[in-house]
Amino acid sequence: MAFGDPQSVTITGYNSGAAISLPRTEDQQYRSAYTSSDGLYRLEISHMPSGRVGATNYRVKSMAKLTVTVIATDPFNADRNISQTASVWVVVDRPSYGFTQTNLVNIAAALFTLLTASSNAALVKLTGNEH
Repeated sequence: MAFGDPQSVTITGYNSGAAISLPRTEDQQYRSAYTSSDGLYRLEISHMPSGRVGATNYRVKSMAKLTVTVIATDPFNADRNISQTASVWVVVDRPSYGFTQTNLVNIAAALFTLLTASSNAALVKLTGNEH
């Protein structure tokens, strides 16, 4: 089953706090992309299988990636603006057996909870280069 079309994201500090519509702009066998009409926001959903189906080394990496583009003033030349992008993505790397879908959802939810607890305290540390 595919993700709905369009997808929607709301990012504090962007688009005046309003939801951003992301219609599907690419649809391939293992990958879809959703892009805003102005091209500044992009969501990619992909699945990358590796190994042979049924073999013990078979794995699938599923990814959700959100990319935002801004036009920023060049810090070395104030007369020039430069396009800059930042992305945040999540990858679920799973073997063909041993973990149920519920197990994987619970593991991901635990990580998201850790990162977002106490007003995003761990995300603040992560983006501040702490480890």
